[in-house]
Amino acid sequence: MDIKKINTLIFGCSLFLATACDNGFEALNKDPNTVTADRFNPAFLFTTTQLGTAKGDENTDLYYAQPFIQQFASLSNVGIFDFHGDKYVYYKPNNELLWKSTFNATAGPSKLIQDVIQLSKDKAQYANLYHMARIWKTVIYHRLTDMYGDIPYSEASLGYYQQIYKPKYDKQQDVYTSMLTELEDATSKLDASQTLFASADIAYNGDITKWKKFGYSMMLRLGMRLSKVDPASAQAWVKKAYAGGVFTSVDDNLFIKGTDKLGTLEALTNGMSYTLSVTSRSPGKIAKTFFDFLKSHNDPRLKYTVAVYTDPTNVATKNTDPAVQKGLPNGLDRITLVKDPSYDPNASGQEHQYSGVNRDVYAKLDGPRMFLTYGEVQFMLSEAAVRGWITGDAQQFYKNGVSGAMKNLAKYDASATISDSEIATYLTANPFVGIADQEKAFEQINTQYWAATFMNGYEAFANFRRSGYPKLIPVNYPDNETGGTIPRRLRYPDDEPVLNADSYNEAVARQGADNYKIRVWWDK
Repeated sequence: MDIKKINTLIFGCSLFLATACDNGFEALNKDPNTVTADRFNPAFLFTTTQLGTAKGDENTDLYYAQPFIQQFASLSNVGIFDFHGDKYVYYKPNNELLWKSTFNATAGPSKLIQDVIQLSKDKAQYANLYHMARIWKTVIYHRLTDMYGDIPYSEASLGYYQQIYKPKYDKQQDVYTSMLTELEDATSKLDASQTLFASADIAYNGDITKWKKFGYSMMLRLGMRLSKVDPASAQAWVKKAYAGGVFTSVDDNLFIKGTDKLGTLEALTNGMSYTLSVTSRSPGKIAKTFFDFLKSHNDPRLKYTVAVYTDPTNVATKNTDPAVQKGLPNGLDRITLVKDPSYDPNASGQEHQYSGVNRDVYAKLDGPRMFLTYGEVQFMLSEAAVRGWITGDAQQFYKNGVSGAMKNLAKYDASATISDSEIATYLTANPFVGIADQEKAFEQINTQYWAATFMNGYEAFANFRRSGYPKLIPVNYPDNETGGTIPRRLRYPDDEPVLNADSYNEAVARQGADNYKIRVWWDK
């Protein structure tokens, strides 16, 4: 064969082989087991996001918010690591815990919910998941902004997607405006005919009817939050929420349950229950303010809420005898306790002669952590009706609120079931005060709201600041952060002025000094 033809043939074969190798190289070298964005199901992250919203921040709620509004009390003081809100003292780890757990770079709910949103957006097969994630985002951020004020929101957790590593602090007003418009749009677009993602949703199992009620009930809560700072906007949003359709029974309640009742794997327990059930010296006591309210109103919840454990390390010392129950006054320590008139030097248990939370009801490791309940919704509607913002019977809403709050206890444990006859007796003895005197109505409704939000300190503290009720007498313990006034927010984390200096400084300049006394935007 002619050498020229041989060379031509070799060249042609080489070119063919090179082209063939090049065309198949990428496919041959692609790991079929690699998880990429186009293959990953974002629903897998949604379950973790929901669980993460209920885990990791509990000590901010339990140790700060709940003692702030005198549901819990403690003898702890400066330098002791629990129930700091009893005396308005600063303890860095728990002051920052809600913020740090929310913005955890790998497992925080802010990062996870942003991942779900980014991976489900504009993908028809994930339409409901996308809208559910947008609604859930308001659960994460509304409690964060309520506790701290201005926060990273519009640029939060966008480091991977937009290379934003020092997000701006949005004004709380802007955060609320965004959350409300997101709720309106996302809730309206949920579609029961599309994929429901039941296995990924540990709150409602993909039930779109319940999700819609949840979305509009959150809109009601956020709308009511504006009642002091922007009544016109508050009214508009409350009317939209009511028209959309809010919770109609306790079966609509939003909560996340622990799944490990034995505590073998702490990550799968109810974290607040875990704290309250541990065998420690100071698991906290029921505050006298809260105890006295329940007792003075002959409230059937009291017998399920409290118990004396004369030795907190031994559950066998539990005593539910009504005759020995009493609340601990806020603001005492182990030195001043013995001088208080409530202290009986002859009682067994010494400091543990005071009632703690009934662990068999409220400290079950597989129990629920409540976020939003039917009782709360009905009390909000009652106030809205008193204000004339919605059409409806304020008295009936009030009755529904009391009934819902009392029936809610059975969600914690079946043993805490309150009968319809007990509820009717309570309502007869404690009737609605009517709408002639609006302020008296507001006081009654919101004091009941405070009782209904026991074990949800974030919400109890927020509604107290918004409404001014219940009327609380502040404590003035040495070294407190407020000069003896009830706190209005928490401080930003200590490292924010270093890690995100410009954004932090802008927020402080706009909002006010970074301390417990400064009021958030809606608390003016």
